[in-house]
Amino acid sequence: MNRILMLTSLILCGLLPSSSTAFEPIFDAHIEYGAGSLPYSVTSADFDGDGKPDLAVANYGSDNVSILKNNGNGTFASAVNYGVGSFPFSVTSADFDGDGKPDLAVANSNSSTVSILKNNGNGTFALAVNYGVGSYPNSVTSADFDGDGKPDLAVANVNSNTVSILKNNGDGTFASAVNYGVGLSPWSVTSADFDGDGKPDLAVANYNSSSVSILKNNGDGTFAAAVSYGVESGPHSVTSADFDGDGKPDLAVVNAVSNTVSILKNNGNGTFASAVSYGVGSGPRSVTSADFDGDGKPDLAVANHSFNTVSILKNNGNGTFASAVNYGVGVNPYSVTSADFDGDGKPDLAVANISSNSVSILINRVCCVGLTGNVDCDLADVADISDLTALIDHLFISLASLCCSAEANIDGDLGGVVDISDLTALIDHLFISLAPTAPCQ
Repeated sequence: MNRILMLTSLILCGLLPSSSTAFEPIFDAHIEYGAGSLPYSVTSADFDGDGKPDLAVANYGSDNVSILKNNGNGTFASAVNYGVGSFPFSVTSADFDGDGKPDLAVANSNSSTVSILKNNGNGTFALAVNYGVGSYPNSVTSADFDGDGKPDLAVANVNSNTVSILKNNGDGTFASAVNYGVGLSPWSVTSADFDGDGKPDLAVANYNSSSVSILKNNGDGTFAAAVSYGVESGPHSVTSADFDGDGKPDLAVVNAVSNTVSILKNNGNGTFASAVSYGVGSGPRSVTSADFDGDGKPDLAVANHSFNTVSILKNNGNGTFASAVNYGVGVNPYSVTSADFDGDGKPDLAVANISSNSVSILINRVCCVGLTGNVDCDLADVADISDLTALIDHLFISLASLCCSAEANIDGDLGGVVDISDLTALIDHLFISLAPTAPCQ
């Protein structure tokens, strides 16, 4: 078996870029699904309770939110649309009414409201109920700010230079907004416990002041005055994760004018070190974080509006990042989120494309071969049959574009099961279909 694995490893190493790490995230070519008009935001949750993450998309041009249910294998059913306010710009999900089902909150920029759509329990949604916030809300997030066990709302208001806090009354209805000043043109808001007191704080990306504001939670859902940290030009989106492994949430901010993502490491007390920036594509609009390569460290995905790409930046393991690797998506991507859509344990990507009125799905196919020919795909410290299965899966799917064979599939011999005979089919496929002297038939 080890000899077979070594042969497969050598074949693979000759066809894929080398790496010093055991895992490389390699995403399939994107598949597009229709949404509404000008989809500006996408989020994911299991709306119908089948254990698979579905999609919710805020459509700026059609004043609705699209729900795309996961078919169970990482493909999606046609969108079903629900009306919201005017020019919806951002969508998030949480169980607002405590029934165990994820509901929706949508920030409507033109009507200066947030729409709440309660889940009926089967992935369909009730009519939207609207709550007033500040002027031109562009971003909404949710966390339990007052410690009552119910998710509240935070909304970034571009024209009023504020963030609105709406406390959950306990039944999925919300109290009137309380506003806190931040920087100029706050475009994005996220939440994490930055100072380690067990209470979620806020981070806000301020587009026109090239800064990110930190608002510490006083412990009761009210917030201290904003403290700002400089980033590069045009901060458009902010997310949080523990990038350096010290147990404290750090920040990642995409800068739409500078074409960079800035990393601000948490000093351990909710203050932040100076930003360190990394290049991405042109016109980055959105950033999310997940462990794409399976090394236990959060990586970055950035949607590049002007390049029609998403950039993947791998964490080097200490909170610094490797150079961006780009994957094509739809036209003018504006928002990116991550979830395991196909149930293989690896985070995939969903990207909202405003000019193609679509959502792109990119499935993560992790390659497990490095410079040493390591084929321990399952990290079990031994090369065994499960590693062979992973290699066959990766090669048949991820390398299919290099061949003319339309039937490239993990079940290479069409026997209905993935087994050792599929390796023979794989080698046959590679040596014949990929040979320079053997043109595709």
